[in-house]
Amino acid sequence: MEDILVAMNIVLSNKREICGNILSAVLGETGVKRLYFGEYFRGEPFAEIEAAKKPSILVETWDLKGIERILEVEGVFLREFISIYKDIIVYSLEFPRECSLCLKGRIIPHYWSSRDNIDEMTREGRFKGEVIDNSTFLVFYENRLFAVKCNQNLDINVKKSKVEFRAETMSKDFVLVASGGVSKETVLREVSSAVENPLKIAGLRAKWIKSLLSKTRPLQTKRKDFTDLWKYCWYVILTNRSVIENHPILVKPFNMPTKYVFRHQWLWDSAFHAIVLSLYDVNLAKEELYNLFYAQKPDGRIPHEIFLSKIICRRLWHVDDYCPWTTQPPVLAVAIKRILDEKYDRDFAKLAFEKLLKYDEWFSTKRDADQDNLVSYIDYLESGWDNSVRWDDPVTRLQEKPDYYHSFYPRARMAPVEAIDLNCLIYIQRKTISELAKRLGDHRTSEKYSTLAEETRRKILQYMWDEETGFFYDVYEDTHEKILVKTPAAFLTMFAKIATQKQAEKLVKHLFDPREFWTTFPLPSVSADNPKYDPKGYWRGRTWINMIWFTYWGLVNYGYLNEAKKLALRTLELMSRGPTCYENYNSSTGEPIGAPDFGWSTLVIDLMKDLERRKILD
Repeated sequence: MEDILVAMNIVLSNKREICGNILSAVLGETGVKRLYFGEYFRGEPFAEIEAAKKPSILVETWDLKGIERILEVEGVFLREFISIYKDIIVYSLEFPRECSLCLKGRIIPHYWSSRDNIDEMTREGRFKGEVIDNSTFLVFYENRLFAVKCNQNLDINVKKSKVEFRAETMSKDFVLVASGGVSKETVLREVSSAVENPLKIAGLRAKWIKSLLSKTRPLQTKRKDFTDLWKYCWYVILTNRSVIENHPILVKPFNMPTKYVFRHQWLWDSAFHAIVLSLYDVNLAKEELYNLFYAQKPDGRIPHEIFLSKIICRRLWHVDDYCPWTTQPPVLAVAIKRILDEKYDRDFAKLAFEKLLKYDEWFSTKRDADQDNLVSYIDYLESGWDNSVRWDDPVTRLQEKPDYYHSFYPRARMAPVEAIDLNCLIYIQRKTISELAKRLGDHRTSEKYSTLAEETRRKILQYMWDEETGFFYDVYEDTHEKILVKTPAAFLTMFAKIATQKQAEKLVKHLFDPREFWTTFPLPSVSADNPKYDPKGYWRGRTWINMIWFTYWGLVNYGYLNEAKKLALRTLELMSRGPTCYENYNSSTGEPIGAPDFGWSTLVIDLMKDLERRKILD
């Protein structure tokens, strides 16, 4: 076992993010630049050393215990260390002598992207601070608490919507700790213990992560860069797991997409997480979906996302709920099938069948106004492709004819689009419902959904294929006019096994054309020959790993094994530089951008596993 733990150790340079349960932090040039406790509190900064001159970072090492740095600040050399275990953070500084440097911090209510409504949120969440003693204070907000304690005196200033603190003089050993939770007694006990024994937190953290990683197996390859990427991706998917105390919907553990930006549960993200987790522990994969099942609305809709904070959801979506009124791409059936293929569980199959059946009925009644068995997106955010070039013209159309489109969908924010990827996933969902029904003995439902799936497939081929360009496109619901924007969404027709062999051949030519999709990091989110292509644009040219994953398996489905290998190896080569597991990548340069430690980018684990099986990684 010890050999396995040593093999699974991870040591990185220049990584500044660290997380526990719902507590996470990002280091700046000196100290903790940002700290997050779920969607409840933020530290901006949490612990920042004030210095007139920019400090020099001499050494910076991230490992399973935490992050250690050696800094030179105004002629003083100091050792900085940060560790997080569960929802406890320890930040320490060691000096060769007593030092007069000052450190400052601030705790405020969490906000999404703008602080414009912070005063209103303060009132809604009943934000307040309480000084416990000259080195300790508490902050209350939305039925959560956050305690901060230091091993020396703090100057604590409680204000309306923030608590500010400073350490004016630092002794040779400086320790600042914090803990978040729902119990005042617990968080105060935890900070008192941590400030007395800060090294214990680092030890517990290392033990926790080693325990998680010890249940994985080594990748069979001689390439160290691929082995490092494999280990790092397992670290990401396993430590993104979260447990939320006293939440009315998030009753089961789940994976946040990343604890540094997206700190709640998303629908299609969790489906991708479950696919990866099924390779680790099928029960963990099932658990990833339970909150989504529980959140299903009476009309059958499974929500787009489940917020930790009702206040944040209300601010963003203008609903008095933890969930918005939208859904997301229905990848759920793909995850369910993968889980049941790993290990069949009749009880889970029955539950999943019931949930998928209601969900599909919702799509039929709420997203198919023309009743042609092709369903529509009516909001760019529920597409998952937020600001994609795909939606530019549909948004304009709705603005030009709002009354017309709102007569079909009152909440629509774009002209309804029968999207190619959406309907490929609906086809898979209907096939999955049919297969589950058959296995559960419901032959009438099985036949009904088999017919429904076939009708969806037929309509995709009828309306969405363009013979002249050899590509699949989204179409408007009301006219079935094609939206001639080439995106990787078209390759889901190969993942779903809808494209004919001749169509697949033409799609593969597009894929490997460097003027279109074979960029430095392949599969930009819009073809590189589109005038609006921006290799750094969010869904307007960046590369996303979930699209790589769909396309890889689509190539395999049609016998393009060498092409699948080429796509996967290019992806691994680029991600193993670091290694990195970012939200997305610059499709022109290959550099990582977006949020770090992003959950669905660990789908490369599935690709590595398949390449290993095919003995391509030797």
